[in-house]
Amino acid sequence: MAEGPSPSVPTVQEPATSQVSRPPRRQSTVLGGLLILIGAVLLAGQFVRVDVGHYGWPFFVIAPGVLLLIIALTSRGVVGEGLAIAGSIITVTGLILLYQNATGHFESWAYGWALIPASVGVGMQIYGWVAHRPANLRVGTRLLGAGLVIFFLGALFFEGVIGIGGYHLDRAAGVVVGALIIVVGALLLILNLTSGRRDPR
Repeated sequence: MAEGPSPSVPTVQEPATSQVSRPPRRQSTVLGGLLILIGAVLLAGQFVRVDVGHYGWPFFVIAPGVLLLIIALTSRGVVGEGLAIAGSIITVTGLILLYQNATGHFESWAYGWALIPASVGVGMQIYGWVAHRPANLRVGTRLLGAGLVIFFLGALFFEGVIGIGGYHLDRAAGVVVGALIIVVGALLLILNLTSGRRDPR
């Protein structure tokens, strides 16, 4: 009696080398580029006799912030959102320090702090744009707008009315600025109260 063909044994196919997931190299590439840039700045400072430690130290705050932002572009979920917000805060703080260090106008912290919540909004916008999350874009836009309004009103008050930077407005301009700040604050309160009543309970 002839034997029938033996049942074929399923063979396990090994994944091709090209299909094996490889760890992303973008983070290491960005880190290497930033290190090269920092080293080039230090070398240039030695040749042109520029005190990089005195004038350029804020870049050591800006560079890690930019690195976190770039890493956030390749991440998703809570980690990506957190990295985008942290990177924005560190980068904006470094930019503020760069301005203050170059001008010596450290008194601007009296109103410059408002750019920190604005930077949180920027981070949420960046992550919302990359991850296609409209909710992050909306919340980020609100935070950015509120932070910028507080910053500009604070700059008008502390620089124009009080004159912490040596710039004084005359009496009439000071009255106008004060009245403008009151009007904007009243409008914000009215908008918050009316929006709260419209929300369904």
